Amino acid sequence: MNFVPQLNYVSEEQIEKLHQYGMGILKKLGMRVEDPMIRKLLCEHGCTENGDRILFTDTLIGDMLKAQKGRVTMTSAVTGMKKEMEIGKTFVHSTGGAPWIADMKTGKRRNGMLTDLIDTIRVMNQLPELDLPCALVYPSEIPSAVTQLKQTATMLKYSHKPIYGPGISVASNAKYIAELFKVYGGSSLADNPIGMVGISPESPLFLPKEITDTMSHIVRAGIPVSILAAPMGGLTSPLSVAGTVAQAHAEILAFACVSYLMNPDCVLFYGSRTFFANMKNSQSILGLPETGISSALAVQLANHCGFLSDVYGLSCTSCAMDEQAGYEKMINAMLPGLAGATLITGFGSTASVMCCSLSQLVLDNEIIAMIRKAKKPFTITEEELGFESLEYVINDGETFLEQEHTIDHLHGEVFQPSIGFDSVWADWIKCGEIPLTERAADRALELIQNDEVPETKPEITAEVEKILAAAERELL
Repeated sequence: MNFVPQLNYVSEEQIEKLHQYGMGILKKLGMRVEDPMIRKLLCEHGCTENGDRILFTDTLIGDMLKAQKGRVTMTSAVTGMKKEMEIGKTFVHSTGGAPWIADMKTGKRRNGMLTDLIDTIRVMNQLPELDLPCALVYPSEIPSAVTQLKQTATMLKYSHKPIYGPGISVASNAKYIAELFKVYGGSSLADNPIGMVGISPESPLFLPKEITDTMSHIVRAGIPVSILAAPMGGLTSPLSVAGTVAQAHAEILAFACVSYLMNPDCVLFYGSRTFFANMKNSQSILGLPETGISSALAVQLANHCGFLSDVYGLSCTSCAMDEQAGYEKMINAMLPGLAGATLITGFGSTASVMCCSLSQLVLDNEIIAMIRKAKKPFTITEEELGFESLEYVINDGETFLEQEHTIDHLHGEVFQPSIGFDSVWADWIKCGEIPLTERAADRALELIQNDEVPETKPEITAEVEKILAAAERELL
């Protein structure tokens, strides 16, 4: 029988207590819901209104949890590539919305441009460990009123894979983004999801009308949604891992209940985004081990409740592609990965997801390959043990190099890096002692050159242009 490495930070009994505590927050303190129509909808399903706060019930939360989907298959509308996700399997998506990108020539940060967004997508197309590309960088030249829409259109045009759309916070963009998804995926997006998006409640415990309006466009269209609850320990949530995770849990449950009432068939991801600050300057930093620890706890909660999960991550505080970035990303992705996260984010980012780079995409591909190796099911069988080869070596004076067992295990048994150095010092000198970051930059440029822009049907291109033109007339 295969053994799959699994990390449990706390027992199942403690996870249930944490779940009940999160539900208790919603029953005793409630969620502030700005839109009176949403409050009315919730009260019609058993909740209690206290001013602009809604006190939830066990019944509504229980009904919502029973409706959760433990699996979803997303299919690229352009290439047909499928990603079959389910609880227990781990996939990876890139960071979304970094304002800066590290310039390939100078290494210095600068504002991202639309050409940078396109380049990042084309690199991500070629990375085997990256499952869902997100809009890694904000194009600074695109007006903010339509930027989320433009990012989505660009991803749908260039991506070979199903997409993870930008975190949507503007209802006017959400309306047109839903139309884009329908143009590429058809009218029944619940049956044929071509990707997903993220939407965030506000911390602590607040659903603004702009957010519930955004939810209405996306959730009713059947587009899978990650609920990006993002409390910050010590600033917008209690300064403890348990307290911050519990608050995020309550916010996710409340958001999920509203989504359930809008469309009980919509696929929801438990998108915990727990942050912890440097309390000396009140700045959120994502390289702390608490990021990985809280994400692992969140994954346990998500699995316990039957949610697909989406957590940090390949995140770091380091502002450079250096040793600090490496060890921070490894610990913070390894912990939720071993806990069984469905989706891990942070891929391609530095500086607490404020900056990104093409080179970091290549480096993070290697980190995830190592984590997937660590998560690989392990078996101990007679064939694996290789007794026959050992016997030939001992009794017949043969070598292990010539044994069938060695040949059979040559590929896959021992990790082979795609970008890291894997030989000895003499070979290091022969290959020119080129630093890892420089090799990663060269690889990124090579991947862009290898990428082919997918062909889009002319009728789809025409419809997209109409949607963008209509949005610009309305919003600019």
